[in-house]
Amino acid sequence: MQENILYISFYDFPNQSYKRVSSVAAVSQVDYVSNVLLDIGLQVKIVSPSWYDDSASFAKYTASKTTSIKNKLNLVFAPSFGTKNKFIGYIKILFSLFWLFFFLIKHAKKNEKILVYHSPWLALPILLAKKIKKFQLILDVEEIYADVSSLHPYFDKLEQKIIQNADSYLFSTEFLPKKIKTTKPYAVFYGNYKVFPKLEQPLNDGKIHVVYAGIIDTEKLGAFNAIETALFLDENYQIHIIGFGETELLQTRIDEINAQSKCKIVFDGQKFGDDYIRYCQMCHIGLSTQKMEGNFVETSFPSKILSYLSMGLQVVSGYVSVVAQSKIANNVTFYTTDSPESIAQAIKNTSFTSSSVEKMKELDDDFKTELTQILLHK
Repeated sequence: MQENILYISFYDFPNQSYKRVSSVAAVSQVDYVSNVLLDIGLQVKIVSPSWYDDSASFAKYTASKTTSIKNKLNLVFAPSFGTKNKFIGYIKILFSLFWLFFFLIKHAKKNEKILVYHSPWLALPILLAKKIKKFQLILDVEEIYADVSSLHPYFDKLEQKIIQNADSYLFSTEFLPKKIKTTKPYAVFYGNYKVFPKLEQPLNDGKIHVVYAGIIDTEKLGAFNAIETALFLDENYQIHIIGFGETELLQTRIDEINAQSKCKIVFDGQKFGDDYIRYCQMCHIGLSTQKMEGNFVETSFPSKILSYLSMGLQVVSGYVSVVAQSKIANNVTFYTTDSPESIAQAIKNTSFTSSSVEKMKELDDDFKTELTQILLHK
């Protein structure tokens, strides 16, 4: 029985002297899955081929380093270096990918199961090492990158190849296994099911408090769609916005709406850590109001919805199939068009009878069972 597992992903710690290429969402996902792997009895080694990003242009060469995160959970960083030269920057990336290939050649064993957080950048070293070492690849597919933003036709082909050559999968939606037409073993999990601690109670001032937390931009329109609903709500509701991005444009529109709407809007900037949890938990409803068009809405699960549910909020979301056909559909109130009238009506229709926290605990238990079956055949 396999007792140790390598988990390959771009990963970094917060507040490092020099930043490595990573995403907050991916790191959160890796942290969650790593803890699940520990819970089912495995020792975990996260292998991060991540290189220094452009902000670390003055970083000196740093050798590969292994760090203990906690008992039975270790992290290996690839060696890297900083540069201000664009051409040397490409070499820096290739250097990290070559390092990953040779790391696997040295450490991977035949038929060993290795978990990889899917990224087109990692496809070539993983595929080459797999062909030589004959390990079993478990691919964590959160989205099909070619559907969202193609890096290059070459990377698109590599992405398809690594997906087809995986031995089993973790998928973020029920839609993805159908899209790639696989008959191989897989588990579906939408993201981080960790339940947040109860740090705050919802405000009890006679109003229904509604929050949008996240990126503020005019491309996906989540925050902008949220504030427009105030024009179709009365004084029994209040809308709260927290996040970062195009805040000046947002605040200008908030001032215009507040001047004519009975439902008032408050923008409170960015919140982090416990402050973020407390802010959301003082509200009753969380909004996932990004526009309902684009390939990304069919191949990736909105992590915002899971965050709201894990904090005990009810959720209002656009009717997209990845959510509507998911196991949490009964915990979400849907609207069918991106109009503020439709979103406002969904807010009014929200029921407060179901326990979102209990649902998240149920999903967490189910995922542990499925992952155990894929990894340990139990």
